Amino acid sequence: MKTGKQILVYILFASFFLFANVSYSQLKNFGIKGGLNLSNAELDYSNAITNEFNKNKTGFNIYLFYDFLNYKNVIISGEAGYSQKGYNNEILTTDEFGNPSSSYFVYNRANYVDINAIAEFILRGKSVSPYFSFGPVLSIYTGYNISTSGTPYDSSLIAFFSPLFEDLKSPVLGFITGAGIEINKVIPQTIIAEVRYNFDLTNSFNNGFLNYQRNYVWQFNFGLKF
Repeated sequence: MKTGKQILVYILFASFFLFANVSYSQLKNFGIKGGLNLSNAELDYSNAITNEFNKNKTGFNIYLFYDFLNYKNVIISGEAGYSQKGYNNEILTTDEFGNPSSSYFVYNRANYVDINAIAEFILRGKSVSPYFSFGPVLSIYTGYNISTSGTPYDSSLIAFFSPLFEDLKSPVLGFITGAGIEINKVIPQTIIAEVRYNFDLTNSFNNGFLNYQRNYVWQFNFGLKF
C-alpha cells in the first residue's frame, strides 16, 4: 500500500509536468494550495472498554485545482490532492485501586487522496475578494502510520490499533465547507487564504469491535491562482 510520502511525490511530479506543458496564459484557471491540517475522528467502540481519549493531530494537505466556471459571483472548481488525517490517542492506566498512574500516547495517521467539487460564492473587490465555499469530497484511502510515545507497551498498542486502519473502507464520501479571501495586485498571481472544515458523511469502518469511524479535519490553507 502506498505511503503518504509516495502519494505526495506523485502529486508533485504531476503538477510539474502539468505546468511545464502549458503556457502562462493557459494557466489562468489553475492553482495550487496547501497548508495545515488539524484532524480528529469520531469513533464508536461497541465491544471494548477502554480508557482512551482522542486528541487532535496535526498534518498537512496540498491540492491542485482548476476553475471550470468563473463568472460574476460564482466559481465552480475541481480539486485533487493529498491530505493527512487521523488522531492521537491518550491512554490512561490505573493502579489496583483505580487511581490514574500514567498515560501513553498513540499517534495515528491516515493518508488520503481527496477529490473535491467546490462551489464558491465570492464578493469581488478591487484588491480583496471574500468568499464562502462548499462541496462534496471523495476520499481515497492510501495507507496509515502508527507510532507511540515510547512506552513499554509499544508493540501491543500498535497491534491493537493496526487492524482498525487496515480495514478502513475506501472511498469515503464527505463534505467540505469554508471561507476565505482572494488577494490581487500584490503579485501577478492571485493569493488565496482560507479556512475549511472537511468531514466524512459515510462510515469508514464497521465490524463487531469498532462500530464506526468518521474523520473530520480543519484546514488552514494558502495558495496561488495563476
